[in-house]
Amino acid sequence: MATNQTRVGLARTGERRQNVFTALDLVRDDVTPKLREQVMLKPNFLSSTNQLASTHVDAIRGAIDFLLTVPEPPKEIIIAEGANQAFSGEAFDNFGYRSLIDEYAIPIQLVDLHQDEGWEETPVVLADRSEVPVRMPKTVLDCPCTISVAVAKTHDVDVVTLALKNMIMGTLHLKDRIKMHGYHSHADRELPREAQTLNINLIRLSRHLSPDIALIDGTLGLQGNGPGGTDSIPLGIAVASADVFAADAVTAKTMGFEPLEIGLFHYANEMGYGVADLEEIDVLGTPVNEVIKPFKPHETTPLQFQWQEADAAHYLNVG
Repeated sequence: MATNQTRVGLARTGERRQNVFTALDLVRDDVTPKLREQVMLKPNFLSSTNQLASTHVDAIRGAIDFLLTVPEPPKEIIIAEGANQAFSGEAFDNFGYRSLIDEYAIPIQLVDLHQDEGWEETPVVLADRSEVPVRMPKTVLDCPCTISVAVAKTHDVDVVTLALKNMIMGTLHLKDRIKMHGYHSHADRELPREAQTLNINLIRLSRHLSPDIALIDGTLGLQGNGPGGTDSIPLGIAVASADVFAADAVTAKTMGFEPLEIGLFHYANEMGYGVADLEEIDVLGTPVNEVIKPFKPHETTPLQFQWQEADAAHYLNVG
């Protein structure tokens, strides 16, 4: 019997589309009230050519299948992403997303967030703790319901990259994303200061860009030196929740990591932005301990775990 308010659906059906549908179905009572007439699905297109590092179209199908089963289905679905690509729409083309428009009776719009015409600024901190603005797209900020459809992957700064990070880093103005790491160029990046800074900035922006619903496709995960690469691991699951930090924490545990040892989840749980303590989360469906499959961590993970900032509270509460 469920005892905690925070619930996470964990599905292992053997098939990606069904995994996603089942994970959402397990927390149907939590996610349905968050749905609106317009719903945005935000995939992860880290690459426009590497499918392993990017959200599979069948995960999107599973999410849409679920949306069509609620009492009042959305009247419009937007699939929006600020992809890493050579030209606008390349990822939609390469990963088969355009076929969705004709598959479903509901209107589906594919949106390249790089083309957004409205942006709002909010401050983040650099490695030296000075502040600079980053731009968030109005398309995302104005959408009444957002769903992050992420991939279970290891990361080169934040140990793992899941639903929250997908929503924030993939929607910010492309030229501003490096600032989240604390620097103005990739050449200047340096751990562990980078990990300390990125965790703070993700928490700050979570107040603006947290998805209403979190969904992680872990059917086939990416391990080792992520978030790109080709080192796959068959985790075989999907995870969903109305609490993005809870969904990410449960997924991190299935990947072999302790959530509260990761800076992003520690701060979120400590500040009450979400629940990342597994003791306070009811996992519905498949028990976590039955599906844990330790991912090979990024080679810089020991430095990434040095995320503690001496004066973190001063920077976390601004923005």
